Amino acid sequence: MDTERNADAPVDHDRRHALRQGAVAAAGLLAGSAAVAQVPESAPPRALKIVLHVSAPDGWPPALSNAKHLAAQYPSIQVRIVTDGGGVYGLQGSSNLTSLMEEVARLGVRVEACRNALEEKKIAPDSLPAFVKVVPAGVVALAQAQADGFAYIKP
Repeated sequence: MDTERNADAPVDHDRRHALRQGAVAAAGLLAGSAAVAQVPESAPPRALKIVLHVSAPDGWPPALSNAKHLAAQYPSIQVRIVTDGGGVYGLQGSSNLTSLMEEVARLGVRVEACRNALEEKKIAPDSLPAFVKVVPAGVVALAQAQADGFAYIKP
């Protein structure tokens, strides 16, 4: 039996060592998460750039909500909205949407519309609000934004 106990001793020691290491690791994780939790919510972790994609009329409310909150709460973040496809219909006329678009544009959000979509939908570029920048192709504008470090979000 002494032989069995001696054979078990290193196992018990290894088990205790492993448990101790696990406890230390868990304490480190808890301390790390507590440190993260203390970072103010208004401070982004680093300089961010975000491009929001609106390809249908019903994409405007969530995109504008995101853009408004990002611009107001994180003024150092660059926010851009690119619209193509049926999303260009939201740029027409005077409405709550266009008022909110103008508001986010005043906060520094850049709004871009796809010329191809405008032509396809028979919308004259000069009929759009002054804050809208017409780009040759929405998909190229999205790809270029991503190449320039913008994170792509489709709300």
